[in-house]
Amino acid sequence: MFIHRLPSFVPAILPNLIWEKKADATENKVYFTFDDGPSPEITNFVLEELDKFQAKATFFCIGKNMRSFPDLAQTVQLAGHSLGNHTMNHVNAWKVSHEAYLANKMACDEVFSEMGIPSIGFRPPYGRVNRALINQVSEVGPIYMWTLLTGDYNSSLSHVSITKNCLKNIQAGSIIVFHDSQKAYPHLKIILPEFLAYCRDNGFQLSAL
Repeated sequence: MFIHRLPSFVPAILPNLIWEKKADATENKVYFTFDDGPSPEITNFVLEELDKFQAKATFFCIGKNMRSFPDLAQTVQLAGHSLGNHTMNHVNAWKVSHEAYLANKMACDEVFSEMGIPSIGFRPPYGRVNRALINQVSEVGPIYMWTLLTGDYNSSLSHVSITKNCLKNIQAGSIIVFHDSQKAYPHLKIILPEFLAYCRDNGFQLSAL
């Protein structure tokens, strides 16, 4: 069974990570985030869909993709969306040394600096971190996790099950993860318009982190 929403004890034992934005509950804001881009065609599709609903979002970008598609990264920023660090090569914190992971994260920071794009913070690939990384990375900026994981990259899920299990759990302050990647696109092209319409119809304001 795919877990779209983590049990409440997980955020409770990792309070230094940002799982939702409770302060915005009274403003009815929801936060769509997109990991693993930028990716031609797919990121452009996302931008077009967001624009249809006058929605803003956050893109957690892989450094090597920003280097490969710098104009696309700039387009995301110019459209009024925010961008964040998702490491240089989508590295898994549980499979490399602490030093190697930090170096990969910092390499992505350098790409942001070179391109003159501010990073709003960091999201670890796969959501995998450890105490040492949390302590060190959080000293220089926020670490964003999520309230809801759509699982758009998972081919064993159906788009019907994704919408059924996620839409009912959207609340003010929710941070929702999508992916602007080739792997996720078969689901994303169907579910993103549905999520956008649901939020519009239920009075949620879609904002960038």
